[in-house]
Amino acid sequence: MRQLLRVPIALALLGALAACQTNPEASARNVPITQSAAGFAEPQDWSLNALAVVVPRSLTVSEENTIKPRADIVWREDPLGDRHQQVDDLMTAALNGALGGLRGSQPVNIEIQVVRFHALTERTRYSIGGEHEIEFILTVRDAATGDVLRGPRAVDVTFPGAGGDNAIAQEARGYFQRDAIRARLVQWANAEFRLAPIVASN
Repeated sequence: MRQLLRVPIALALLGALAACQTNPEASARNVPITQSAAGFAEPQDWSLNALAVVVPRSLTVSEENTIKPRADIVWREDPLGDRHQQVDDLMTAALNGALGGLRGSQPVNIEIQVVRFHALTERTRYSIGGEHEIEFILTVRDAATGDVLRGPRAVDVTFPGAGGDNAIAQEARGYFQRDAIRARLVQWANAEFRLAPIVASN
């Protein structure tokens, strides 16, 4: 009986995977976020005083066009240059926009220290696809006293990145890796700080 049950279960799983491929942009919003602490903290009466995204210079960078270079930072959607600063700029813009929704009475400073920012190389993007591996340490401090209100806590928002024909189709619609990563960071901020409900995409 167990063997008979495995067939419809396997078919259902295959169907779910196929459905995900039909709308690859949704993957940036619908993959569960992994954190070191179980669940999210209760909503707080906070307002954003300052956001600091820290990308340590000790993080290694690779420009190798291999399937998965061994490095902390892999980023290709900006011209060749200071990858640490490019990651900082991308994450700061995305999170500043989202965290502007914090409008409580207690001003806080939020620090995001990047541990890993590993997007897809050209070779991976246009073949098998892969994962956008984004990991950081979150710390929230009282803006007046410096007291830690949340964290430091490891956060992992890794999610699938489109590849091959799906990636080409996304780009034809004007949707690139940076757009998927921005959407993922906004999703995390909404969930972490209870800024907006997470609505599943059809």
